[in-house]
Amino acid sequence: MTRRYAIERIRLDGLERTRPSEVRRHLSVAEGELLDDASVLLSRLRLLQLGWFSRVETRVERGSERGQVVLVFSFTERNTLIVSDLVIGSTGPQPLYGGLGLSEGNFLGLGLTLSGAFVYGGPPVDRPWDPARFAVRAAFFAPDVAFAGLPLVFGASFVGLRGEEFTCADPECKPFQGHYGDAPRLRYDRIGGELTAGLRPGPFERLLAGYRLERVSANAIAGNPAGVDTGPLPPVRPGLSYLSALTATYDRDTRNELFFPTEGTRLALNIVFGSPALGGDYEYSRYLLQVESDHGLPRGHALKLLGAAGAVQGDAPFFERFYPADYAYFSLGPALGRALELNFSTDSRYDAYLLMLGAEYGIPLWSSGRFFHRGYLALGARWLFSSVRARAGRTHASSTPFSGDVALRLDTPIGSFNLSTGYALDNFL
Repeated sequence: MTRRYAIERIRLDGLERTRPSEVRRHLSVAEGELLDDASVLLSRLRLLQLGWFSRVETRVERGSERGQVVLVFSFTERNTLIVSDLVIGSTGPQPLYGGLGLSEGNFLGLGLTLSGAFVYGGPPVDRPWDPARFAVRAAFFAPDVAFAGLPLVFGASFVGLRGEEFTCADPECKPFQGHYGDAPRLRYDRIGGELTAGLRPGPFERLLAGYRLERVSANAIAGNPAGVDTGPLPPVRPGLSYLSALTATYDRDTRNELFFPTEGTRLALNIVFGSPALGGDYEYSRYLLQVESDHGLPRGHALKLLGAAGAVQGDAPFFERFYPADYAYFSLGPALGRALELNFSTDSRYDAYLLMLGAEYGIPLWSSGRFFHRGYLALGARWLFSSVRARAGRTHASSTPFSGDVALRLDTPIGSFNLSTGYALDNFL
């Protein structure tokens, strides 16, 4: 018969910036309980997922009496103020744009997350008198607030941006190459935010509900087409309008770490309902399911399987639809993955249906650098289908459904960085 030991005390070693009370709230074991290996492992994985620590180790020491033990958690804290976004790119209509995002994942040691990001492109090419294109985002998130015995979650976010979408009949705007300032376009502004609240049904789950409100201003700019046919405007109400919607999110993440996971899965389901009954001008629903499954392989290699499926029904504005290049490694053609939802390409086709399947093979290169702590080579491939209507494919001019990437991923004290050949192909070639 296996002897069971009681946990006399839980000791936390190595904490400097993080408050012990915040760590204890994420433990699945408690003093006075019987020692259970599964619960200890669950606690360790949960603590690693927080992003506060680069290392979490556990051990058992002898207690003050027979049959009792001291459970010790040893931590190596990581810098929680990190670079979350680093954007630099170039297109014909916008020769240079860039941006930066910062995230503090353990504000004041309380486990609160604060983040902010911006992208700036300046005035469009050949139109120096036009307003500059930019996007700003900020967010606050409290991942674990104990109230009446329930593990609650709260969040708030803000978005403000000014962008443009070309409305050429040809997605590449060929008649205007070299003088994009004459091309017709849609100029728009968005400002608003979202409040969310929810709970944790389990140690790796979050169930959220929210309310989102945005003010949208959109105006068509005729340009100087000189007899060239123009295309339709992206779906949005002209002039001033409001988006008012309810949101629901379910997120389950059992990955053993965020940088180079070798086991576990992540499933995220997001649903949005917009309606005039909520005071808005758009009636639509949006569904997006994203899945990731990670598997460890011999010699420390890893295989990541990816999938996404989405659908939009009703009168959704274009920025609530799916831009296919956002889900591809690169695009053959004019489309380019957006930066904080700003589209700097000439392709303004947004779709109502999306399906993506992908795989990524990871090869670890090193794991003990001073600044570049870890690095691995990622070899990826994705297949993408999107459509503006159900059971209808994209036009022949659309990007190829297949894309690939060879990337170097770096883990540093100031964040994780991705040096991607796919991104370079899209932005600079």
